[in-house]
Amino acid sequence: MYIKPSSLRLIYALVALPLVLMSISFSGCKAGKGSSETAVQETAAPEWVQQRPQNGGYYIGIGSCSKLAQPLDYQNIAKKNALNDLATEISVRVQGETFLNSMEVNKNFSEEFMSTISTSTDAKIEDFEVAGVWEDKQTYFVYYRLNKAQYQQAKQAKKNMAMSAAFDYYIKGLDAERLNNVVGAFELYTRGLIQLQEYWNDVNKYRTDSSEIYLDGELYRSMQRVANGILLQPTTNKVVLSSENQFNGTLTVVATYNGAPVRAIGIISHFDKPKYTKPRTQLSNAEGTVFVSVNDIDPKSKNNVVKLSIDVEALMPADIDKKLANGLMKTMRGDKKEVPIEFVTPSFHVTSEEKLFGAASTQKNLQAAFSNNLVTQGMRLSDKKNESNYQVTINANTSEGGTAQGFVVAYLDLVVTVTKTTTNEVVYSESVPAIKGLQLNRDAAGTDAYKKAKDKIDSEIVNSVLNAIL
Repeated sequence: MYIKPSSLRLIYALVALPLVLMSISFSGCKAGKGSSETAVQETAAPEWVQQRPQNGGYYIGIGSCSKLAQPLDYQNIAKKNALNDLATEISVRVQGETFLNSMEVNKNFSEEFMSTISTSTDAKIEDFEVAGVWEDKQTYFVYYRLNKAQYQQAKQAKKNMAMSAAFDYYIKGLDAERLNNVVGAFELYTRGLIQLQEYWNDVNKYRTDSSEIYLDGELYRSMQRVANGILLQPTTNKVVLSSENQFNGTLTVVATYNGAPVRAIGIISHFDKPKYTKPRTQLSNAEGTVFVSVNDIDPKSKNNVVKLSIDVEALMPADIDKKLANGLMKTMRGDKKEVPIEFVTPSFHVTSEEKLFGAASTQKNLQAAFSNNLVTQGMRLSDKKNESNYQVTINANTSEGGTAQGFVVAYLDLVVTVTKTTTNEVVYSESVPAIKGLQLNRDAAGTDAYKKAKDKIDSEIVNSVLNAIL
């Protein structure tokens, strides 16, 4: 059978098409497989992964991290672990005359603080080299090493510079202390000690012209000597508050060091008041003196004292780390004193003129109420006018107020005056007009007005008088 050439070409195309499609399909699968092959080409783990190397000439640090647990940051974590491992090998805990060890023995630092200081003063590692890196599908490893001889040489050179700087602070601190510049001396000793912070776990012997000292320990003892050697000297053994000084006293306190006055030192004072107030801090003047005002005390308190102390925390330079400063100050208490406050209770002579509708009354209800309230609040009464500290005069009189809804109204006018006996000065005066009494008849209404005046004396007026005086 004869077939046209054009028909043959069509048949060939139809037959070839599946083969071409199959070829494209196989080619696509192979390319896809090749593009997804990103897995690590595993090699045998080096010996340092299996067993920690032993090399007398190097400090070793090996760190690893799970790629499964930390898929995004495993390399950085492994490197950090290697550095920590290297620091642990470098940081040898010396059992001897080190600053940190002596502090720990004396229990002056908490374990938390000791740990913090130890961590912060671990060697700052430089010039280490990467000795190896290896990983498999699960874990990433890194191996650091540091030449011991080079490291110790660099560390010693750096330490020598720190020791020289610290000793310079020490000498300047001694000079300041001799000149009685106590605040300056403390700061100089502190800054010298901070210069050696990186080496507080080393034995820091320093050869002076005449002897050998443990420099960091000597600096710290000098800080203690200064802080604990400042003494407070009140110029009187008690503060007397009485009507003579209007219950306002002044306590003079002098701060001294080795017998000489200390200027610019913070002195804290505090005493109890009816309402709590914060302790007050004052800086001593050029004569080492502060003046503490003592007033507004609670007369009912049985233990009135002025508490005095040195503000030793303020001696620490403000730029020192707070946690570090608190740890160093644990053994520095500073001097403390207590000065008793003697409260001389004032005496009152109370008289009254109490009238009912202009007529003198034999009743002294307001006088009795005022007197009883004074005694209840710890005050003294005097029968003799010229032997009292204060004179209280009460004037009261009632007047008719008409009627209201079948009741009789009476009004009482009350005047209370308090004068100081020695000067006749009026220290308190109050006028209360028209205190209303209401009853069925005039006398009962007047009595009711007096009862309300008594309540006002008990609840308000006596307290106001004492507040004006004390």
